[in-house]
Amino acid sequence: MRNKVWLAIVLALRLKLLRLPGMERAFLRISADPLGGHRLLHSTDVELVRATVAEQFCDHDLIPGPAHDSFNACHNHAQGQSLSLNYIRYGCDVTINPGELTDFYLVQIPLSGGARVRNGRKTVEASQRVGTVLNPTRETQMIWYEGCEKLLLQIDATALHQTAERILGQSILHPIVFDPEVRLNAPRLQNWERKFRAAVAVADQNGAFGGRQHKHQALFEEELIAGFLMAQPSTIHHMMTQAQPHVSSPQINRARSYMLEHLADPITVAQIAAAAGCSIRSLQLSFQQSFGCTPIGFLQRQRLNHAHMLAQSVTRETLVSSIAYEAGFFHLGRFSIAYREAFGCSPRDTLLQKRFS
Repeated sequence: MRNKVWLAIVLALRLKLLRLPGMERAFLRISADPLGGHRLLHSTDVELVRATVAEQFCDHDLIPGPAHDSFNACHNHAQGQSLSLNYIRYGCDVTINPGELTDFYLVQIPLSGGARVRNGRKTVEASQRVGTVLNPTRETQMIWYEGCEKLLLQIDATALHQTAERILGQSILHPIVFDPEVRLNAPRLQNWERKFRAAVAVADQNGAFGGRQHKHQALFEEELIAGFLMAQPSTIHHMMTQAQPHVSSPQINRARSYMLEHLADPITVAQIAAAAGCSIRSLQLSFQQSFGCTPIGFLQRQRLNHAHMLAQSVTRETLVSSIAYEAGFFHLGRFSIAYREAFGCSPRDTLLQKRFS
């Protein structure tokens, strides 16, 4: 149903654009400025622009470059329920220092020009095929170069976290951290970007967002958030992309819930079976049929997934033993071997790489 809704939107937009020259460019920018019907400001007053943008995002420094006489900012903003669609340009080089965003993620897709974006320890040179995502728990500094224009998707951090938990069917105890570099030529991100552009086009035609919330508004937003979680590398990407077999048995569901709630505890098959309300043999057969492994094999995989997320989330100074114990492993040697087999590197390697820091 969800895919059908999006397909209908995209097909409708394409049909309307078939008679226009340069269809692809028209689809990307239906009006002179995307979201032109949702104009928030258009001004050459630096302080007014800074204060107005800060009201929608967060407080920040805004420093025009040497060609400050050409500063001419535009911000279009269409508010949804858990996210907002935005178009911004500044007209000249600007330095933007927001620090930590705190309570939202910000996906930035350049339409023209480029920018240098640092989030945490990673710096990205953004272009029309390389976007960025700002993690709220990492400090950000940016330079938007003259001619830079971007579409921005602001996502409430709580909504994103809750969406991830619903998809995985388990609690996530640490903030999700994305790789700040969004490679828009990756197949999954190409598909997600099309949905994002379709949402902008619908908002441009007053079909959703802004003052007119569509009856499927929550569905549109969930698709955008879930799609980005599935497409963009993050500290939970290995869990999001792992095959999730359909499980209908209430007993299997109870067993899974019990294991996920007791990852750090030395639980036994008998305890899992008791929580599920079935015999050990019945539990073993059910897991073999549904997941192709034993209950303990399933438990080990979930513990490894949790350890991998921790290794990407905690500080570099954290001991491997602390990660192992928190994930329910009590033999460090066996933990390291299993971790390497699952992820192709040691826990220490993951800690030192810290790709998303």
